[in-house]
Amino acid sequence: MIFLLAWIAMLQSPSSGAGIEPLTLADDRACTADGTLCVGLTQQARDGEPVFNPVVRAPTALPTGPKEALGEVETYRPWSGLIRLSDGGFLAGVEKEASSLYSGGSGHAIELRLYRLDAEGDAASAPVLSVPIQGAVMIRACFTEEDMTRRAEACHDNYSFKGVLTVEAGVEEGGLPVLTYETTATAYPRGASRSEDSLEKPPLKPADLVAMRDPKCSFTRRFTFDAKTGEYQPNGPLPDCSDYTTP
Repeated sequence: MIFLLAWIAMLQSPSSGAGIEPLTLADDRACTADGTLCVGLTQQARDGEPVFNPVVRAPTALPTGPKEALGEVETYRPWSGLIRLSDGGFLAGVEKEASSLYSGGSGHAIELRLYRLDAEGDAASAPVLSVPIQGAVMIRACFTEEDMTRRAEACHDNYSFKGVLTVEAGVEEGGLPVLTYETTATAYPRGASRSEDSLEKPPLKPADLVAMRDPKCSFTRRFTFDAKTGEYQPNGPLPDCSDYTTP
């Protein structure tokens, strides 16, 4: 129940913040509040694999596409945010969602791929930024009644990740706005780790039945655009948070 409530709250909270125009997802597109512009997806093939890029158009000029484009193991949809650029172009995104189901558990993760679009609303072939924005993993931890007792009846390890992008107002580098990426990662119960066997740890106490913030994967980075590489670069290395972002 704790995992379910946390997951619902995470889905309801936005993955974009200040300086990013919110979009409403409906059918095969995500549109501005006044309905004058919408972001849709176009599909291409690269090395035999489907690639989905965003496109910005007036609603009547937007190509028709599926609400959620399907890859082999992922689904793709427009990001629910839009950044307007000083040159008349945009930063628009594609959310890549991956899910896994297994005995007694499940995993879910979303990666944001941000593209630069020109004033006509057409995207470059490659994203300028790719970062995880959501992750939730639930792993079964009880297999016997003895396990239930040792775990104080907390029979799943739960991992949660949230990443939020914001725009620094009036600040540009390399011709694009500076972005701030802030993440929060938690693990439940206290001491949970995907790289360790929970049943080899001491029995849980009531005080352990809390979601603990992971300081390594709860961080803030400032991203600036590097015109030479055509990508946003962080002001520090990004830690490995695959425990939270790999289903």
